[in-house]
Amino acid sequence: MGLARIKLYWRCFYRSFSYEVKTAARSFTIHWITWIFPIILYSLLTGLFAQNTLLNLPVGLVDNDNSTLSRQLAREFNAAPHAKITRYQHGLTPALRDLEQTNIYSILYIPTNFEKDVLAGKQPTPELYYNALFYGSGYFSTQDYPALITMLNTSYRNTIATSYGIPLPQLTNPTIVYNSLFNATSSYAYYQQFAATIHILQMFIVSCMIYVLSHHRKILYSHPFSIALLGKLAPYTLIYVTTLICSLAALIFFSDAHVVGNPLYMLVVAIFYVIAAQSVGVLLFSFTKSAITAYSLIGLLVASAMTYSGITVPELSMPLPAQIISNLQPLTHALYTMFDIFLRNVQPISILEVCLILSIYPIVVAFLVRKRLKNRLNIADGN
Repeated sequence: MGLARIKLYWRCFYRSFSYEVKTAARSFTIHWITWIFPIILYSLLTGLFAQNTLLNLPVGLVDNDNSTLSRQLAREFNAAPHAKITRYQHGLTPALRDLEQTNIYSILYIPTNFEKDVLAGKQPTPELYYNALFYGSGYFSTQDYPALITMLNTSYRNTIATSYGIPLPQLTNPTIVYNSLFNATSSYAYYQQFAATIHILQMFIVSCMIYVLSHHRKILYSHPFSIALLGKLAPYTLIYVTTLICSLAALIFFSDAHVVGNPLYMLVVAIFYVIAAQSVGVLLFSFTKSAITAYSLIGLLVASAMTYSGITVPELSMPLPAQIISNLQPLTHALYTMFDIFLRNVQPISILEVCLILSIYPIVVAFLVRKRLKNRLNIADGN
């Protein structure tokens, strides 16, 4: 009896799997959302980070001082590789409007009497605001600013001390030797690319699950239903795992980077991550009355993932409620682990822990939709 049941399950799974493969192969929409469009986006992303950083990002300048020092600050900031200065002659309001519309990624605001206050030793503050909503663009536009301010501080420190007749103390000149695991510039560039790749893939996976469940309903008439559903979703698991691994491999290869950990661990994490993302798509489809409503909720999912997954704000800097939201998303666990594998040798127990966490998502979703999904498919089928 047990062997007969296993054969029955296998035949059901195989029929559903084979039918879905043939159906997907004939559908341009499926090709578009499973590999064509993702690869186009990944290619554009790789091009943006061709130098392992973003260059010549537009930065607005509001100079209310227009002094020799303020012009020097603007000129040297513009000469740096990351920023391209655009001057705003009519105050801060038009610059803020362009910042909101992403015509610029940051604003350098120099206050009135800036040079005068510097020479008087009052330590005025030129403010640099940046837009952190678009991955690393806002952050990278500020990369050269701290070093520039440090250089100007050192230069004018000597000038002010001389004018007041105060000798500067002799500073020590230590020699520091260290090996850094996390290079602040290049590693952050790779992190942004990993984050964008995994983040974009989750959006496509969820969209694909909603599309597939709302258009192909042969599983309604298959028995057992759960096995037929697994066979229906399995081809997309394989496709998206392949897309993710190939995209990360291309990213690493064209960036001339090196994976320190075991690349096979990335494959294992990718499989569990794709399954977890698929379960999110099934959940959205099951608890909405129409596919349009489910698609509209993807925007909320994307915003939540981008805000709370550590892409724009480090998780440890978040308040406790935000950290809880962050850890509820499969994207967070997959991103941290894959980038960890990229940076260092990760122990198998850590990979197992993450895979167990990611496996919670399909188990919980299966419990939640065990009755609702079939009813939802019946509604979609007009029954």
